[in-house]
Amino acid sequence: MSYDVVIVGSGLGGLVAGAKLAKEGRKVLIVEQHTSIGGYATCFTQNNFTIDVGFHSMDGLYLEDPKMKVFEDLDVYFNLELVQLPKEFYRYVNNRIDISIPNTIEEAITILTEHFPEEKNGILTFFRTIENIFSSEWKTKTAGDMLDSMIKSNDLKLALVGFIQHYGDNPYTLSALSFSAALARNYKGGNHYIKGGSVKLTDYLANYIKEHGGTIILGNEVIEIIVNPEKETVEGVIYRPTNDTSAETTKITANNIVVNAPLPVAAELLSAESKNAVKLQEMMKHLHIGHSVLNIYFGFDTTLDNLDHNSYLTVINHKSMFSMNDIFVNNNRPYSQKNYLFVYYGQTDSGMAPYGKSTGVISAVDYLHNWENLSEEEYAEKKKEVQQIFVDKLDLLIPGVWDHIEYVSVATPKTMERYTRNPKGSVIGFTRNPLQVRMYPLTSPIKNLYFASAWSVPGGGFTSIIDASWRVAVSISKKRR
Repeated sequence: MSYDVVIVGSGLGGLVAGAKLAKEGRKVLIVEQHTSIGGYATCFTQNNFTIDVGFHSMDGLYLEDPKMKVFEDLDVYFNLELVQLPKEFYRYVNNRIDISIPNTIEEAITILTEHFPEEKNGILTFFRTIENIFSSEWKTKTAGDMLDSMIKSNDLKLALVGFIQHYGDNPYTLSALSFSAALARNYKGGNHYIKGGSVKLTDYLANYIKEHGGTIILGNEVIEIIVNPEKETVEGVIYRPTNDTSAETTKITANNIVVNAPLPVAAELLSAESKNAVKLQEMMKHLHIGHSVLNIYFGFDTTLDNLDHNSYLTVINHKSMFSMNDIFVNNNRPYSQKNYLFVYYGQTDSGMAPYGKSTGVISAVDYLHNWENLSEEEYAEKKKEVQQIFVDKLDLLIPGVWDHIEYVSVATPKTMERYTRNPKGSVIGFTRNPLQVRMYPLTSPIKNLYFASAWSVPGGGFTSIIDASWRVAVSISKKRR
């Protein structure tokens, strides 16, 4: 059987690219190794609570936001409800300060200047810079370098970089460009939540693909991307039922292949006879892989405003944090000392819980090596211990919350790796340091092979993935059949 485009993986990028290509009349096949679609952009239901696996909020939705044209073209606005989040971007807490930062630049400047009047000029410089970050001055600089050049107060720096785990695990290795561009989108367009969870978007895109003649096959893994070694062009894929090495394989020919899978994994699927495939495989070996996370999902038998908690996103730094240098150190400390985020979905009309109840998630930077080489019993016991540590932390933040937890579960980096096959359970793809951001493979060295995921330019995050996959689809659509 032959297709115009085969997409390896049904994460957000694969679904966006598939929807656009199907709309343009291309014959599309998506092959997904898991039994469900979406990657990190999905939900599960437990005890009548809808739990969002990895989606906290969506930045942007302003005039220049690249998602706007995508959502308009695919009729997303007419089929999904995007709920505006509160005007507070996030609340930052350590043992010295407790500050709520608004999600508009003007209001953020006002609030931060009230708390740090001696830093007024630095605050103004910081926000002017993130609005206009794309200059040669910052190409080789890190987020830590940028903040150090503008701000003196360590607490102010920690507050401004509080949201860092969505982009990296160390401000002194995180690209200033990546950090600023992502942060600016939050301030320019505010934040939104997809009512009912991220699964509503991925389900919609999957149905859109099918309605336009596309096909999605679940529970099957691509075991080879066929490359013609003489022409250095892709010719198709071979797939079989996931993890069943004895099963019969299926060969599909295709004019184009879009990789919506981890690039280090996909590179190894390329035919070994191809010289360019070998080059790509070697390149993958030299790129550093980003951090993972520990997520603890909660279902509460009440809304947390009854416990005087009114923030959608709270960043909590441990008392050992005194400067940005401590962030990476903290990420490798015992769980009892880790920084964490708490997202409270009940702060908006998220549609995630029965009336009078609510959901939330604790998220902390973590690494796969903390969960490897454990027996099943040791793994289960460690999850219980870590869960209790963070429940106690949450009870310190919101006194009395312990008595209102109706449901709780833990997802470790091992969970992330098993579900998505992302090496090391990475949630951001490759590390976004200044050098590596410029090393990302912009285009494939193999003709008609394309990349559309958090592992390609410009990196992870809803906006980046949607924009990148859209560009890939447009590029393919413009080619002659």
